[in-house]
Amino acid sequence: MISEELKQTESVKEVVQIIDNGGTAHESPEEVAAKYAYMTAMQTERHNKEDIEAKLQTLMEEGAVFDYPLALEHAESYLIDNLSDASPSHRG
Repeated sequence: MISEELKQTESVKEVVQIIDNGGTAHESPEEVAAKYAYMTAMQTERHNKEDIEAKLQTLMEEGAVFDYPLALEHAESYLIDNLSDASPSHRG
C-alpha cells in the first residue's frame, strides 16, 4: 500500500518534494499526501481523523500543494480499511 519511495523518505521536506513533483509513478500527489498522513498517524496512540488532518496540514505548511479534501478522503478510506481489517468480524 505504501510505496517504497514514500517509505524511504527521512523528512517531511522529502515528502513535500515528492508531492510537488507530481507524486510517484503510481500515486497522485493527493495519494502520496494521504498515505504519508495515514502512515504517520498510525504511529500515534489514537489513530484518528484529527491526527490525519494535522499531518496533512503539516504538509501544506511545509509547502506541499495538493487537493486537501481529496487527500483527506483517501486517508480516511485507508484508516477505515485498516480498522475494518483489525475488527474481529473480519478475521477468519
